[in-house]
Amino acid sequence: MNLAGQVVIVTGASRGMGLEISKVLARSNAQVVMFARNATRLSEAVRLVEEQGGAAVSFPTDVTDWGQVFHSVDRVAQRFGKIDILINSAFWGPPASIAETTPEFWDKTLDTTLKGPFLMARAVAPYFQKQGHGRIINIGSMAGKVGEDNRTAYCAAKWGLEGLTAALREELKNHGVHINLISPAATDTPWWSEVGVKLSAEQKERMIPVEAIANAVLWVISQPEAVFIPDVPIFNFRNPFEGKGSPFES
Repeated sequence: MNLAGQVVIVTGASRGMGLEISKVLARSNAQVVMFARNATRLSEAVRLVEEQGGAAVSFPTDVTDWGQVFHSVDRVAQRFGKIDILINSAFWGPPASIAETTPEFWDKTLDTTLKGPFLMARAVAPYFQKQGHGRIINIGSMAGKVGEDNRTAYCAAKWGLEGLTAALREELKNHGVHINLISPAATDTPWWSEVGVKLSAEQKERMIPVEAIANAVLWVISQPEAVFIPDVPIFNFRNPFEGKGSPFES
């Protein structure tokens, strides 16, 4: 698909799904605008996208901060004259039992994983409404459809993202704005090692490749305007944690 002329904001773009989504969209000739908190890591991510011949710029932004979000979105609109697509990929949510879930842990999980997408949608919505078109793709999770052990805060945030997506869809559809959700199961990203899960070679082989999520984003964007895709659930063909009650069992 040729996305030439399309301005796409991707949050959580410095690594994992957000970075891979940025690469795939840039290869399709979109102008990718990459949001993440860590300016150094984000700058390196832009370099990786540009290495493949794509067009990308970095806007260091904390998506949990109202002021930063609105300032960055306004700057994007001023620089490029429009915004076509928002992809909410940023999240935070290490495993924790209910006993380990402090109010601070709860707040950080919901702020990044749920409030962040809300703030980003709130900031771009006026531009989309004025244009009469636009698209928001929220990266959900199977944890937003079923409960998971040791994921109290994360499940709450991702279930909330499902509700936010549904509500935005109803409010913005009369303005020509598409709202989509992509809900992957266990995906092969650096997150697992970062939270201390040691994956065997077989487990990694059973993981969803991160490229599959990025390609799903591109597929959704490529559909005709008349096509409505509320959710794209992506499952593991074989459960990487077969025989375990939880991925976080020792």
